[in-house]
Amino acid sequence: MGRYRTIYTENQNSDGYEAEKNKTEKIRLRRKLMAIVSCMLIMGIVVQGRFAVKAVKRMVCEQAETVLVDKAEAVADMLDKETTAFFQYVEVLAHSPVLNDRSIPNSKKAKIVYEQAAFNDAIRGIVFCDMDGHGFINSGERVSALNEEWFSAAASGKYFVSEPTVFSSIDTVSFIFAVPIYMGDKITGVLSMIVSSDFFSKKIEPITVGYTGYCSVLGSTGIIIADVNQHFVENKYNIISEAAADESLASFKVFIETALTGQTGVGRYTFMQLPYMAAYSTMQTTGWTVILKAPELELTGAAKKFTSMVVVTSALFLVAAITIVGVAIRKIV
Repeated sequence: MGRYRTIYTENQNSDGYEAEKNKTEKIRLRRKLMAIVSCMLIMGIVVQGRFAVKAVKRMVCEQAETVLVDKAEAVADMLDKETTAFFQYVEVLAHSPVLNDRSIPNSKKAKIVYEQAAFNDAIRGIVFCDMDGHGFINSGERVSALNEEWFSAAASGKYFVSEPTVFSSIDTVSFIFAVPIYMGDKITGVLSMIVSSDFFSKKIEPITVGYTGYCSVLGSTGIIIADVNQHFVENKYNIISEAAADESLASFKVFIETALTGQTGVGRYTFMQLPYMAAYSTMQTTGWTVILKAPELELTGAAKKFTSMVVVTSALFLVAAITIVGVAIRKIV
């Protein structure tokens, strides 16, 4: 009996060992399967998520660029209409019979026209010039305009608007709108309006881009025509000259030079270590460039929100998938 008991005990120990060994192998197999499946799930989710985020970023950026360009073109068109309307107003004044009335001294003609336009707050002064370049301001002061660009342009039959300039007899930065004076088909003189420096700035002041973005207008050489900060206009700030003197503004300088080529487009640059997106369009009446700019993050914020959503969703999906796979593996193995 003792011998049989011994054999039974040995067999029992052997069966227990095998069971424990099988259990250990199953646990190892489960872990391996879980590791493999988890890695595959993670790789799949990361790759798909990355492609989705890139696609959305591209779509959001393209949409932002399109909106910016359309808005820049709309602003340029609006300023063209405003400029044309003001020229038409000056043209109406230039048709005043007083200006071709030889019985009225030239020294009084500008004053008479100025009184007709006194209700317009933008007008700082009026100059009447004969074809020899001899002019009179509405104050009665005599000036010589023979060598002035605005006089030469208007005397040849063109409409002219200057960049911000200091008129010889008015010690403030102003714009000069000049048109020819006709008697029939003959040009008999030039009428010019001295207009306040904030004339164009007021037109673009309500225009915003994103949260902090805004609109500016640049002349052909980079001088600021209009800006939300009127200080730049009054000081005849040249943005290209300033950018050329600061190496940190290299990308900004390249963008501005591209914008001033007379085309319509969109670009990016870095300003104060912050990425910006900007669109530009050219005014047809003056050749000036309208620029709309804003921090890129403000225009592509939807992409950032989508990225956060993808990360959260992917994490939740991964946890759920691993849990389900774990339960399935336990039942199978």
